[in-house]
Amino acid sequence: MLNESLVKAIEDSIKGKRYTEIKAILPLHPEDIANIISRLSSSTHKLFVFRLVPYDKAVDVFERLPREEEEEMLNTLNSQEIKEILNEMSPDDRTGLFEEMPAELVKRFIALLSPEERRIALEILNYPPDSVGRLITPDFVQLYTTMDAKSALAHIREVGIKKETIYYSYVLDEKKLLIGIVSLKKLVISDPQKKISEIMFKDVIKVNAFSDKEEAVNIFKHYDLPVLPVTDNSNRLLGIVTFDDLVDVLEEETTEDFEKIAAVLPVDKPYTEASFFELIWKRSFWLIVLVVLESSTSLVMKSYGATIQQWVALSFFLPVLIATGGNAGMQSAMMVIRGLTTEDIQVKDFFKIVFREALLGISIGLILAIVGLIRVILQEGFAWNLSIAVGIAMGSTVMIAAVIGAAFPILLRRFNLDPALMSGPLITTIIDVVGIFIYFQIALTLLNL
Repeated sequence: MLNESLVKAIEDSIKGKRYTEIKAILPLHPEDIANIISRLSSSTHKLFVFRLVPYDKAVDVFERLPREEEEEMLNTLNSQEIKEILNEMSPDDRTGLFEEMPAELVKRFIALLSPEERRIALEILNYPPDSVGRLITPDFVQLYTTMDAKSALAHIREVGIKKETIYYSYVLDEKKLLIGIVSLKKLVISDPQKKISEIMFKDVIKVNAFSDKEEAVNIFKHYDLPVLPVTDNSNRLLGIVTFDDLVDVLEEETTEDFEKIAAVLPVDKPYTEASFFELIWKRSFWLIVLVVLESSTSLVMKSYGATIQQWVALSFFLPVLIATGGNAGMQSAMMVIRGLTTEDIQVKDFFKIVFREALLGISIGLILAIVGLIRVILQEGFAWNLSIAVGIAMGSTVMIAAVIGAAFPILLRRFNLDPALMSGPLITTIIDVVGIFIYFQIALTLLNL
């Protein structure tokens, strides 16, 4: 962690016009420099320190700044500085920056790119926003089957400095189709005269450019890859996606799932950067929906008003009942959503999962039924009819809650919807209504009301 005193020392040096001191105390790593710049109090100070960064580190530092600060800095740099930075940025980082800018600003900056970089930028931006194509970089090492190991290594030494990674090279045929992959380790330890066609691994794990980013994340996790080639529908290699880009995607998807589970519309910005009114809208939307749904519980209770008047003690245990049912439903839903995310659970497993959760619900329900029965006895004395009614209702509610919690996320996936939409508050609301209905129906039967 960077020391806050270093940030203060830099700001003091700027105010005191001791500029040579700033160069002396700046850290060496671009990540640390970017961290310091983002902590400075004013945009003027940020721009000033950025201009003190050595030329060979400037782009690396720029790529590590938060997107909002990158955009702000581009608005204050002169055209030549902007041109140099944008042309030197890696295509995937540049695309991420363009995605968050107004269209008019993107057009202006694209015009500053060289013809080749402009072609690459436009090609990537033409892919759907959530596709793997938006993450690719064309900076990969390509080899051909006619090369031998010695010439391949010479080629890597020649072009490797400008590539995203040299640890894996991709073998293309005369039509630029991907036919194999070779690791740097394999090239180094192989006979120098051995042909690439004999060294390469032909069963290449790849992903289509139009595939969803989440699919690429799952492939990375399943095969434990550091880099993933991206092809078009004809198997032509378009570029590669590196692990660090997929980590960002994984973080975004996890954050979005957490927001959905908490019944919050996805917020595209960090919490501290989102506007007050934006947070009001994002958080109130689902709360309004839940209020409307939850109002059905009052309608159910109203229909059993006469029952409650005859046996007031029934209302004493209602909060415990619906809370227990909601918790049980949440347990099932979270486990199933997690299983769907990691692909341990498939849509075809619907009946198997529901049956398993039903058995678990019955078993847990029996335990909680006994707990509920004892709870009523301790509070109301030996009112056996009431005790049994509460116990059976609690057990039944838990069993049904487990089934609902397991079934709904799988059904959402079946209809190509995000299982995380089955949020905690939503599933709790559904189970509240079901639990109250079960409770009073059992009470009507056992208490002869």
